[in-house]
Amino acid sequence: MAVVVAALLLVLAPVAGAVVAVRFAPPGHASVAGQSVAVKPVIGRDTTVIQGGAIVRPEHAHVGLLGLGTDIGLDLSLDWNRLIPQDKQTRAYLTQLFDDPAPAMAEIREAARTYVVRWAAIGFGTVLAIEIGGVLLVRQRRRRLAALSPEVAGAVTAYNARLRTVVAASCAVALVSLHAVAAHVIADPDERAVVGSPFFNGTALAGTEVNGLVAEVVPFLSVLEPHSAFYDKASDNLDAALGGTDLRVNKDDVLFIAGEDLEDVNGMARIMGRAAKLTGADFIAYSGDLTFAGKAIESYLLDTIDYYSDNVPVEFAPGLHDTPEIVRAADARGWRVADNRTHDVQGISLLSLADPRVSTVGDFGSGTVEREDGVGVPEFLDAATREACSTKPDIVLLHDHLLGARLAQQGCQTAMVLDGRSYRLIGAQEHTTDDGRTSLEYTQGSAGGHVTTAPNPGDIQHPATFEAFSVNPDTKALHVSVFTVRPDASVQVSSPVALP
Repeated sequence: MAVVVAALLLVLAPVAGAVVAVRFAPPGHASVAGQSVAVKPVIGRDTTVIQGGAIVRPEHAHVGLLGLGTDIGLDLSLDWNRLIPQDKQTRAYLTQLFDDPAPAMAEIREAARTYVVRWAAIGFGTVLAIEIGGVLLVRQRRRRLAALSPEVAGAVTAYNARLRTVVAASCAVALVSLHAVAAHVIADPDERAVVGSPFFNGTALAGTEVNGLVAEVVPFLSVLEPHSAFYDKASDNLDAALGGTDLRVNKDDVLFIAGEDLEDVNGMARIMGRAAKLTGADFIAYSGDLTFAGKAIESYLLDTIDYYSDNVPVEFAPGLHDTPEIVRAADARGWRVADNRTHDVQGISLLSLADPRVSTVGDFGSGTVEREDGVGVPEFLDAATREACSTKPDIVLLHDHLLGARLAQQGCQTAMVLDGRSYRLIGAQEHTTDDGRTSLEYTQGSAGGHVTTAPNPGDIQHPATFEAFSVNPDTKALHVSVFTVRPDASVQVSSPVALP
């Protein structure tokens, strides 16, 4: 019986190691609105707890096999003062984050999932490696004893008897202790009923419990407003508008979604991302002004696009409002940030250009500074023209249509120059090059529904537009479909139209 128990303990030891590792490993981290959130999965918990219980949510996961399992909740820690900044303008951006927290929650869930898998694998693998190492040492010792004469082998065995006893006892104690700790972790559930605060009724955070000082502070925060169903309705209308529609003109075409000038309109970031998913787009081409102030706290728009597109690749040509902080956030999420070099994307060549200027509006200024010291607009145009004319890209992607027109007049691209910064949709324009050829420029409107530079991160007040382009990689034939979202949440998707 003792042998059976010992064997069972040895077989289950790696599992116990996984449980203990998950329980005692240091927290992982996720990025939400530019802030680092410490994420600690807790075995046996059926809630998500923030700041030691100041805020409690009912979300949790359940893991198990063959009817046996346990809940896993979360312990989250963050700098609340940094997540809820003091200035009112920055807080206004966050109304959209709290109105649609699904992308942020997905980031936290992914961090928790990665944490559990990583540390469970480390704990399981470590214990298994120790067990395998022990077996190999025992086998090696037996081989060496077998090579000795019986008299010498007996003498060595007798000499090492006390050491073997001590080692065996230590291993047994360690094995039993490991199982005892693992059993305590699993058998000590942290279960509680969540009593939602009435303050959250009608918001996307309904069902959230707040306690202590936070319960006194939350009612005075300006980041929580009644949940707007506008983008829920627009999303449903988008689904209906695209029902059974294939915007890819030919089966071998490359299809991509293009947009710009969201400027913190998180709901339209959701619509663009969903359009990319529903159409089966090969990538998203975003030509700048993702945010308004360019602060790290506004980076949640990147997560919204990734979440609703199901991580469709993004080609990002930063605009004036896309500061180094936003560029770093995009790079950290795997977006292909413009490096002013031509590269291949799904079978077509793309020259993606970062605007040479950065707006200072985020620091309450009104001008611009150079993105790279010594590179102004003239230097940018010279370098971009040299790159385009030496590599002959299919598409040139940049932010400013005034600069785009200058490049289109050179005619070095084989398909089109795609740009924006005009608010209104201008569409296709033909230019004549110095040698008499026709060159195509396409200027987008505002995907955030803007008609001025004034920030408006909520429900759109004017029509918002973005496009889907179908490109034949062999003939370079172009077709465009325009998505229009109106202030009544209606959505229109035009049939693909051939461009000159």
